[in-house]
Amino acid sequence: MMRQDAKSLALFRAIHAKLQAMEDPRPALERALVWARHFYGERPEDRWLGEWIGFLEAALESETGMQALYQTMLREDEYGITMRSSSPFPGVLTVRERTQVLKSFEREWND
Repeated sequence: MMRQDAKSLALFRAIHAKLQAMEDPRPALERALVWARHFYGERPEDRWLGEWIGFLEAALESETGMQALYQTMLREDEYGITMRSSSPFPGVLTVRERTQVLKSFEREWND
């Protein structure tokens, strides 16, 4: 996995962990869905953002959909890498949390 792809996966692992730690991740997923719909409206050619919309809608409807969302977030194959390039989760991590993840990633990557 290339460096940028590994960094994106590290961020998504942190987002995944935070969502799972929430008593109710639905509000965060609803915000992600609103964000994704907004930007997909501006960039309908972004097929991957359109796919995130489907995953988010399914996650809000059922536990099966939630598990499919989580699995997609953490996929290490080409599909997962491409999906992460159109992330609908910009507001899940705080600036401090994102910075901590990135610092940790840099230390691990350079070891």
